[in-house]
Amino acid sequence: MDHSSTAPQLITAADPRLLLNAFDHQFRGFRSFWFDRIAPAGPVLLPAARGAELESAAGRLVDLLRRAAWSLGDDCAARHRALGLDERLTAFYGDEEVERTYATAIGRPDLILTESGWKFIEFNFCSATGGQVYTHLLNEVWRQLLPGQASGSVTLADPLTARNALLHAVLAEHGLEPRVALVGHLADVGVRSRRYYEIEIDALRTAGIMAEYFEADEFAAALDTRAGDFPLVLERMVPQEWLDAGRDLGPLLRIRKCGALVLSPQSSYQVANKQLFAVLSTGADWMTDREREFVRTYLPWSRGIREERVEYQGETWKLTDLLVSRRADFVLKRSDGDQRADVHLGSRTGAAAWEAVIAKARRAGTWIAQETVHSAEIGADVLDCERGEYLGISTRAVFGPLVIGGRMSGCSVRYEVPDPRNAAARPGDSSILGTVGWYSG
Repeated sequence: MDHSSTAPQLITAADPRLLLNAFDHQFRGFRSFWFDRIAPAGPVLLPAARGAELESAAGRLVDLLRRAAWSLGDDCAARHRALGLDERLTAFYGDEEVERTYATAIGRPDLILTESGWKFIEFNFCSATGGQVYTHLLNEVWRQLLPGQASGSVTLADPLTARNALLHAVLAEHGLEPRVALVGHLADVGVRSRRYYEIEIDALRTAGIMAEYFEADEFAAALDTRAGDFPLVLERMVPQEWLDAGRDLGPLLRIRKCGALVLSPQSSYQVANKQLFAVLSTGADWMTDREREFVRTYLPWSRGIREERVEYQGETWKLTDLLVSRRADFVLKRSDGDQRADVHLGSRTGAAAWEAVIAKARRAGTWIAQETVHSAEIGADVLDCERGEYLGISTRAVFGPLVIGGRMSGCSVRYEVPDPRNAAARPGDSSILGTVGWYSG
């Protein structure tokens, strides 16, 4: 659709060994599965005007989601209970002003470029938002290998640079010394090498911020002797995911209560809650006509599954009847899930299993139903690693622009790829992660 002949030439004229060597160097210690057979061979290119539209729409949606969240209650606990969130997480809230100020400081929506334009399907907010390191590393590779003419006309933003600027601003606002603890959990990102987080530490130090990495249990233990060493903590874990994994919340709660400013605050997960998409799609009393039109343009039809009767395409339905009758047109989502947890596509779910998910969602009272949206075909260049051959493919994709400090700061894209010729089909996920370059001219 937008991948046209006006796009700059990519790196596919280069010796494939240069690209493979660059990947080996950049991702040493945590080389991803998709480098084994098929790998991206340059950024997915889209026009800069398309990126400007996305950045503007993301900013407007952030504002609407914040207002939708704050409309649910005057304080953190009231909003928490209105959303039906786990009571064990109420202890994680801090100062109300800090919660409101930084709830959306770091985020990443998931959205699809359809034949009619962008459609946001969810919006995640927190310091643990995925894609930051991979976007940084991939864009560094593309900057190194793009031809000179192309590199001057393609924008490849760096999320770690943007995040450093955000942290400097936060430190200055609170009069804090530039010392930051980055706290993560390697098991959450599926790697064993600490280099994954040390890349972030190097970026922080280069930006003049004294930084140190800790695993969650290491930092909780270090607080016995180093409680005042780090006035700002960048927490790269999600408390709800710890609950879902059956882990003890103690270390995370100790981090929250250590006296430092912790980003992101727990209210990030309120603004990220998928029930807010249903609030906006239904139309809240405080929304203007222009805001309702924006939502119709950029969000798919979404409703809370606890609702009984709904309007859909000009007809009134019992929601359960609609979901059963039009199964292939909908996706059911747990509202506080992450990492695609409890996301069920009707088109890929049998009738009996689908009705069981609906029943589960009704019991929970916090899930949403969302109209399925379909990706337009986009062009991408990939490398058949085994053969050392470049391929141009047409594919479908989910985009993940990182929104840091209110600006779009790099954009990841996950897209489907064919298996290399004469190769056995791979089980499970057949997608790879790349990044987007916005081209001008």
